[in-house]
Amino acid sequence: MRLEVQSYRVRDVRFGERTALRDGVLEIDAEALRRLLVDDAALEDVTVSLARPGESVRIIHVLDAIEPRVRVSQPGTDFPGFLSPPFTVGEGRTHRLAGVAVLEAAELPLSLGGLNVKEAIVDMSGPAAPFTPFAQTLNVVLTFRVRDGLSYAEYDAAIRTAGLRVAVHLAAVTRDLPADEVETFELGPSSPELPRIVYTCLLSQEGDVHHDFVYGRTVDETPTLLHPNEFFDGAVVNGEHHIAACVKPTYFLQNQPIVRELYRRHGRELTFAGVVISKCLMWSNFDKQRSAAYAAKLAKLLHADAVVISAGAGGHGVADLMLNCQEAERAGLKTAFTCFELAGDHGGEFGLVTYVPEANAAVSTGNMDELIELPPVERVIGGETIIDLGNYEGGGGASALGALTTAMRRLYCCTSMLGAGAMTTRPS
Repeated sequence: MRLEVQSYRVRDVRFGERTALRDGVLEIDAEALRRLLVDDAALEDVTVSLARPGESVRIIHVLDAIEPRVRVSQPGTDFPGFLSPPFTVGEGRTHRLAGVAVLEAAELPLSLGGLNVKEAIVDMSGPAAPFTPFAQTLNVVLTFRVRDGLSYAEYDAAIRTAGLRVAVHLAAVTRDLPADEVETFELGPSSPELPRIVYTCLLSQEGDVHHDFVYGRTVDETPTLLHPNEFFDGAVVNGEHHIAACVKPTYFLQNQPIVRELYRRHGRELTFAGVVISKCLMWSNFDKQRSAAYAAKLAKLLHADAVVISAGAGGHGVADLMLNCQEAERAGLKTAFTCFELAGDHGGEFGLVTYVPEANAAVSTGNMDELIELPPVERVIGGETIIDLGNYEGGGGASALGALTTAMRRLYCCTSMLGAGAMTTRPS
């Protein structure tokens, strides 16, 4: 599979009479966007806002972030399984608006039962900005007001589809424009002398708020193979809204940092042999063990020498991560993994929920328990009040405009398990 990704660098975003890209400035017709979205029975209204790096702006209740992309060589196949039939993607030509993110925000009812959505914050300036990757993007924020009386699943599906539609709508302005940069992704020839590396990507599925989607469906209990290009082309979409710090937003799945790094080294330092996707957050140890052994088997069938594994979720999702390390090592494969830490307010506690002796090569994406002081801001997007969920993170129920003391876990994607953030930890 050969995929050409054409990038269009955007240096500013503003509202205008029509949606267009001119000289690096993305103009957006906000009313046209609103009309595009409010035909869904679950959505009462949507407000379109803009947030730029350095502004005194706080975005709250963030649910997902999406990069504007459109498939040009095969029109009508964007985000397969959601906006189009589940056609296989990952080849042809796709356009992206570089530096722009579509953020979904909504205050969903907390009385829906099960695991609830937790607060997710992006500060565009101040001490939190270096830790939240979306403080560095030009953000088109969609704040949804939902209708009463529906289920969480109905709200979630409506908001997700709306965000994906906006991402395609914005990127479509590039169809006939010359690109600023062109990247080609293809697993070309590689020396048999180089080590063969497989990437195992753990994806979530549990309850209402832990969902990752592959071609419009949640992840199956049996691991399977994915071509790395499929990530870049919208085949994998986020539906994880539980702990803000460690989610894998659609934006990161579209720009998959681990896949990009393996591609960069392919043919020079290693042979990128493929991707295994595997479900985590299964409830029984039997299913966890079965899945881990199956993923290791697939890596062996790809003639891997080593496996890179990224965690899929917190809590007992770390057990899935550890079992994947253990089974791969038992199969004769070297492993390295990425995972956040839960090391307490000051970083002195043991940072992982569990571990196995075989998991001896780790890349930490940071301690989400560390506290941070957020100053007041001039403007808030997404709501008015920080969600209070038992107050276990601090600051629940407070005005979103004011100063706030909170754990890093509320900063959106600051310890994302795909390693796209700025945080890490080192042995002292």
